[in-house]
Amino acid sequence: MSKKPASEPYPFAYFEDKIVPIEQAKVSVMTNALHYGIGIFGGIKVFETNKGMAIFRLDDHLRRLQDSVEALEFDYDFDHQKVKQIILSLARKNNVKGTTYIRPLIYRSDTNLSPHIKGNYELAIYMLPMSYYFDPNKGLKVMFSTWQRNSNKAIPPRTKATGGYLNSALAIHEANKAGFDSAIMLDKNSDVSEGAVMNLFIVKDLQIVTPSLDSDILEGITRRTVVEVAQELGISVVERKVKKQELYEADEVFFSGTAADITWCSHVDDIEISKQPGPITKKLREQFQALSTTKPELFTLIEDHAG
Repeated sequence: MSKKPASEPYPFAYFEDKIVPIEQAKVSVMTNALHYGIGIFGGIKVFETNKGMAIFRLDDHLRRLQDSVEALEFDYDFDHQKVKQIILSLARKNNVKGTTYIRPLIYRSDTNLSPHIKGNYELAIYMLPMSYYFDPNKGLKVMFSTWQRNSNKAIPPRTKATGGYLNSALAIHEANKAGFDSAIMLDKNSDVSEGAVMNLFIVKDLQIVTPSLDSDILEGITRRTVVEVAQELGISVVERKVKKQELYEADEVFFSGTAADITWCSHVDDIEISKQPGPITKKLREQFQALSTTKPELFTLIEDHAG
């Protein structure tokens, strides 16, 4: 498999309202969220830019985290600016260097034995180096999972609810057992939804197509960026329902995500899509990697907020 091994985390985390050594950021075995998956998380990326270390679309990530708190009615008073300053302070404390992944987690922290939304909630944050999630030099071999993407009537896919990722884990496990790198999931109507943990795009006749929001997808922030970059390049982007057969017939297939960036697929099931990244995928990857120069407004400089 082409996934990068896990890195050692940075030495400090935010836990129970303070920055502590990562070894002290531990929960009890009785913690409610550990039993019932009652929590939400984010995935945020830090990049090295010509102006210093900077966090990509930090405010967008925090807005989505806040939207998830409200959608799931968690008893957590989300303060956007406070959480932003905590992340920046932790990044400075850890002296982050190179591409870094930030994982904020809001979870039900009490030890009451009840699968109930009402309870006590805490914010925890840790960071780890992550140059890439999948090897960018290898195309992914992916399969359609027999597991259905959880719907808005089950666990709202527009939220990054921790419990919902059992759905993703089952799909990835199935794919790995069958010799594939990852999985593509269908929605309740058997339309294409997304990758197990990534948004999905196809290219056909120089047009980009991606499943629409009503396909039980997470509205990814990298997905949004890909759409914006493509449109600025004059490439047509259509968001609509996508049929399974369209992937077999596509000129290019690629995933997007905070961890995955833009990752191309060489095979879908046993069908070879391409032997190398397609021209549109390559152009989008190049533009994405240059964003800190072309669109610095999307980045929050860490050191600019010191003091």
